[in-house]
Order: sequence, then structure tokens, then C-alpha cells
Amino acid sequence: MNANDLLIGIPSGLPALPDAENPFLTPDALIDAQITRVIVDVLGGSVGVLLELRQSSRLRGNTALLRVKDVAQQNWLCTRTANEFTAWSITGSRVYPHEREFQLIIDCLPVGTLSIVGSAAEFVLLDAAGLDTVPPDYRSAPQSLVRFGVADENTPVEPIGVARSLPLL
Repeated sequence: MNANDLLIGIPSGLPALPDAENPFLTPDALIDAQITRVIVDVLGGSVGVLLELRQSSRLRGNTALLRVKDVAQQNWLCTRTANEFTAWSITGSRVYPHEREFQLIIDCLPVGTLSIVGSAAEFVLLDAAGLDTVPPDYRSAPQSLVRFGVADENTPVEPIGVARSLPLL
């Protein structure tokens, strides 16, 4: 299985994550994770956010996918960066679950904010194959090392566990 497979749908038999690793219950769970890719599936109406976790002490695994279903709005606002590759480190997140809507806002350093509105969301902790124990240096590593040193949608992954927002998908 790869991350793109999970964008289409999360298997139902995965174990539930403990509250401390559930970003829908514990907003601090995502702090120090890094946003590496936002994948928009227009046909499926979903948005996937790939997260680099090797800098995070709060979450198991080396990557994660946050998938929002029935997306009505997705917005990424950020400052211009001096480097082509930037580690967008999460400094905080807010979840606003409503009866018919799910809203997620993630704040990052350097200054950036990701906002997604949909019907519900799922968060899957993953172990991505073939990654070094530390992420590449985004400032000085060669472009090929940066590009292939983090998980993307084609990276083989093993799910560790899942958290689901309410209402359930």
C-alpha cells in the first residue's frame, strides 16, 4: 500500500490511536510535525496532508496522512521563502467539528497557515519504507536528497493506527 491508496480510503480495521496521538482530541499532538505535501483529489473530493514525523516526539511512525473528506474549501497562505524547499513545522492546530462540517486550521513556521473545510477527517500514523532515521537538511542537502528523503504519495507505507473525527466517515 502507498500513501495515495490511503487518500482514496482508509481501511476500516486499523487500530484506534490513543488520545495523546489523536489530533482531533489533542491539538498539541501535531506540534513539531512538518507539512511536506498537500494532495488534492478533485474527483474524490478529498484533500490529503502528508506529514513528516521524524522531528516529532509526540507521534509514533515516521510519517502520517491527514485526510479530509467532501472538501468544500482548502487554503494555504504563507510567506515567501528564500529556499525552494522549506520544512513547514507545525506550531499549533485547531479543530472545529460541527454536526455537518469539519474545519481544521494548522499554523506553521515559517509563517504559514493551512485551512481545510470538509465533512469529516481521518488521521493515519504510518511507517514509510526506506527513510533514513533523520530527515534531510532542507537548506543544504542536494535537491534529489530532499525530494526523495521524505515520503510522498507513492512511498510504500504500513499503517500503525487511525483517528477519526466525528461524524465518522
